Amino acid sequence: MRMPRTLFVYKRAGLDTAEIRARQIARELGCDTIRLQNLTPEVAAGYEAIVYVKRTPAPRVMEEIRRRGVRQIYDVLDHYRWWSIGRAARHLDAFIGANLTHAVHLQRRFGVPAVEIPHHHCNFAELRVPERNPPTLGFMSTPDHWPLNRRLAARTGLPVVANVSRKGADGFERLIDAYMAVDIGIVWRWRADKMRFNCANKLTNYMSFGIPSVLTPESGFLQYGRHGETVLYAHTKRDFVDLIRWLADDRALRRRMGDACYEAARPFHISRIAERYRALLASL
Repeated sequence: MRMPRTLFVYKRAGLDTAEIRARQIARELGCDTIRLQNLTPEVAAGYEAIVYVKRTPAPRVMEEIRRRGVRQIYDVLDHYRWWSIGRAARHLDAFIGANLTHAVHLQRRFGVPAVEIPHHHCNFAELRVPERNPPTLGFMSTPDHWPLNRRLAARTGLPVVANVSRKGADGFERLIDAYMAVDIGIVWRWRADKMRFNCANKLTNYMSFGIPSVLTPESGFLQYGRHGETVLYAHTKRDFVDLIRWLADDRALRRRMGDACYEAARPFHISRIAERYRALLASL
């Protein structure tokens, strides 16, 4: 089936949401991108389909775009303002959920078809971390979660590499360098919406470099990682610290889990994830 001429729309540039789900995927598919503030019904009319990444335009704009026969898809990501999503829903042809639970929730709540498309990992070159001992922990998340994770990691006595800001022209290169310096990935966070609906990007990034990780049991992580094989799930802060120590003390286990991680990450390469976008767009 032919993929329609598609425009990806994002609110602002950056290495996180806009880069991963808008600009990187658009480049892989050969599609155009535009900032949300620059989108008009006249611009939209030059395309057959639009993918909104995280944010949508005002309902009146979406209504006019729909009137012009352009199909509209909403890649919701971690946007949890349900009233805002509900206002956009009546103009949509499809939702994209970040994990299966998310997709089911969107479809059942708003009555619009939804598909689950996981995030691609950042390891485009399929690099692999070397084997090192003692291991270094790695925290790749947002600044607001760093203070608690730093305190928990300190209990292990292990060094920690943290990447909490990916701004700037060399942000992507610094991110890859950070992953290559890590032997065990860690993230502790416990927020209701993230536990249910967040993507598995941190897990798949770690796996893609052959890095086992210790994480909280978010739905996306549970869907794509296997406890004891590619990841260890911690339900309490004490478990989090104990599992990090246990993994750090067992070099052979880290090697086995690293091998399993590297293989398990292959379906999340950008080329594979782009095919899922292509299939969705062609089906509309």
